[in-house]
Amino acid sequence: MPSLTTLRVLEVVQSLEKGGRTTRFTDTVSGLRARKITVLPLCLSQPVDWVDIGDLHIIERKQGFNFHLILKIRTLIKTHKINLVHAHCELSQLYAGIASFTCNTKVVGTFHRSDLARYQPSLVNRLIGFFVHKYVTVSHDRLSLLTENLNLPLKKCHVVHGGTAIKVSPSAELITLTRHELTIPNNQITLLSVGHLGHIKGHQDTITALFSLKNEALPTNIHLYIAGDGSSAEKQKLEDQIRQLKLENNVTLLGQISNVFQWLIACDIFVQPSIEEAFGLVFIEAGAQAKPVVATRVGGIKEIILHEETGYLVAPESPKELAQALQRLICSPELRVTLGEQAYLRIQEKFSISTMINHYLTIFTQTVAPI
Repeated sequence: MPSLTTLRVLEVVQSLEKGGRTTRFTDTVSGLRARKITVLPLCLSQPVDWVDIGDLHIIERKQGFNFHLILKIRTLIKTHKINLVHAHCELSQLYAGIASFTCNTKVVGTFHRSDLARYQPSLVNRLIGFFVHKYVTVSHDRLSLLTENLNLPLKKCHVVHGGTAIKVSPSAELITLTRHELTIPNNQITLLSVGHLGHIKGHQDTITALFSLKNEALPTNIHLYIAGDGSSAEKQKLEDQIRQLKLENNVTLLGQISNVFQWLIACDIFVQPSIEEAFGLVFIEAGAQAKPVVATRVGGIKEIILHEETGYLVAPESPKELAQALQRLICSPELRVTLGEQAYLRIQEKFSISTMINHYLTIFTQTVAPI
């Protein structure tokens, strides 16, 4: 088995914009570098302004098939003596895979996509199956799609869950201070969602559930904050729903925010009833702040949340069931604390960045080892 110090990794991603893939790519680069691994990060498009990755190379991919992109990636591999390429998502895997093939360099590909259409047979996926040596998915749910839909060999497929930074569980004093900084009233029961405003994240179901809760004998000081952006049409649709249900005083669309962790510390309950989710990094981020989570029983979420132990799992597109789960937590501060503490312990044990990097390094060293 080769030593870790001999690894020279090219990390390739097709874009760096808001979302879990950008966080995972950034954490993988920094995590490998913390282990003294030589890492060359490459993005195939201009990243958003707030991305901060040292020595990030950018080669912009043009529309259509890019032969010159393959040559440029090949030059990077040769110049920097890369002995392993790790490519994130299909186009990165395709171009980096072809370039690596010409250099006799091994490739590991990580599949992040929530969109189920990405896991259907296609020419691109057939080529990836040929050029990539090991396949990583972000959840066991997605692994089954690789083996069943794409017929990739199970022995070459692996699951590496995402990770997050684990700090000390927030104290009552820190929570109070953070709520004050965010101007959240002390007596408010604060629900938080973090995700783009598209239909797939299920915000419309949370708003409907909140409307039904208003008609119950529940505290009136419940407020839902939704952080994230989307198209003007997506935002308008949610604003129209809020207005029609007369929830203007109970729902706030925060837009895209840079202080997500402050809001996770401050909230009482994290709720996100996604219709589909490959993994759901935000759910482990919520657990790392000792928050109970209400989510849906889809994709990789059910590998993070333990029903009735760290939160509640409900069926997707089921506002009634969602409202029932929220009601249990709203009515019991003690239950919120218990489930939140258990969530923190689970994330600490299973979903740290260190654990993610350890799993990747095992796969990387196995991949470059002589047969």
